Amino acid sequence: MGLTDFIFNYILNIFGQLGYPGIFILMIMESATLPVPSELVLPLGGYLVSQGRLEFWSVVAVATLGSLIGTMIDYSIGYYLGRPAVQRYGRMVRFSQERLETTEKWFSRRGNTVVLLARFVPLLRTLIAFPAGIVRMEKKRFLIFSAVGIVVWDIALVYLGLVAGQNQAAISSTMQSYFLPIGVAAILLAALMAYRLLRKKPASGS
Repeated sequence: MGLTDFIFNYILNIFGQLGYPGIFILMIMESATLPVPSELVLPLGGYLVSQGRLEFWSVVAVATLGSLIGTMIDYSIGYYLGRPAVQRYGRMVRFSQERLETTEKWFSRRGNTVVLLARFVPLLRTLIAFPAGIVRMEKKRFLIFSAVGIVVWDIALVYLGLVAGQNQAAISSTMQSYFLPIGVAAILLAALMAYRLLRKKPASGS
């Protein structure tokens, strides 16, 4: 049995035992920068939807709620405890100083909309909450931008698992074959939404 099949069966067993609470907990962990890949968790949830064991929008709802709670944990570490606490937490969950610095640069260059766009970029999608908290981005704005990106990401990956079909080989091959196109499409959608939001913003100094 390959590693992908082992992980598939392991997480599927967790889902079979815990159902929606299992997805909820795993997505909290993923968004709190723990080593839980949403790229695997969400398609597996979709797989269980295809088996009639879970319901599509319920999976999306619990995944989104879990992700928002997890990202608020990271945001709060940056907001209330500052960069030193983020660095200490980073050592605990094994993300490097270089990754934090890269995320901070990305945030400083692109402003608040990076919170939305980063939700479709591996690693950055969870790390972005730290600099948002450190610079004390408005909580309401952070939650709104995060929620839009998280919902799009969750729907795409759960649907990916749903259409993968009726067997493990299908979901494994589909994740590898279609993850990149879905990611690109999601980024384009997020960029379009960000562009429209910026156009509606009144020009300063006019």
